[in-house]
Amino acid sequence: MSEDSIIDLINNHQGGPPTDDSTSNQGAGPPMSEADTGSVKRKVEQMQSNIPKDAKMDATLAKLLEKIGPKFGRLAIELPSDGLFYKDSVNKVSIRPFTFEDERLLKTMDFMQQDAGDRVLEQLLRNCVDGIDPSELTPLDRLYLLFRLRGISYGDDYPMGADCTHCQESSELSLKISTLKITKLTKEMLVFIAPDSEVEIEVKLPRTQDNHLISNADKMIENMHMFVRSVGGVTDSTIIQEFIRRTTVRDIDTIRRSIYTPKYGMEDHFFYNCAGCGGKNRVNITLNENFFTAS
Repeated sequence: MSEDSIIDLINNHQGGPPTDDSTSNQGAGPPMSEADTGSVKRKVEQMQSNIPKDAKMDATLAKLLEKIGPKFGRLAIELPSDGLFYKDSVNKVSIRPFTFEDERLLKTMDFMQQDAGDRVLEQLLRNCVDGIDPSELTPLDRLYLLFRLRGISYGDDYPMGADCTHCQESSELSLKISTLKITKLTKEMLVFIAPDSEVEIEVKLPRTQDNHLISNADKMIENMHMFVRSVGGVTDSTIIQEFIRRTTVRDIDTIRRSIYTPKYGMEDHFFYNCAGCGGKNRVNITLNENFFTAS
């Protein structure tokens, strides 16, 4: 509430400030009773007490949060893609931990509704990542950033559950995010010789903004040609699409794996030995209901 509004309140109840004779009595109400005057004074006092003492408040909060400041410092990290697809070859970004407002946003995420969850995650990345537009990220860069954000916000330990494939005993596991191995993308992973047609093929990787093109297996096959830059030096999209239709399934499998499951990024699994039977099990590393909690 501003000082002007308090003055306006008093003036409105007292007939306004003195003016010239031609206007001084226009619109003036009847004289106020003592009860009305007391009521106005109490309202004015209440308004004045609600005016924030910015400098004092800031100083108090600064003292209360002095241990927090360093924890919100930005951390520079390298992207697994090494910036091969990004404008100006950006291969480093900076991240900060989640705030309470970020966590409130996360609590709206429904892991069962992919589109809604993707929108929340993209907004979270926009809030916490500097240096790149999240819609430009490749899926594996995006996943890596989410895990790093999780680690600096809630801690390095990530709880996961698994059932033994040998005896079906359930185990509660804890993965240390910092131990996950990172493989960098190289140009050699994007250019290869097709096994049957024996022509050189160059591919590009989907970005977050391409999710609608690869949302299911049928769309991945239908839109595969959109992620092929050249075939045997030919860049015409119509010829590339027709080549994909006519070549062998072995060629197609090589192209598909190079586009959709390239061998770079964060390690996507780990192994553990079952406490019940001692059997070795593989666990895929995914986002689950514990991902954005400290538990």
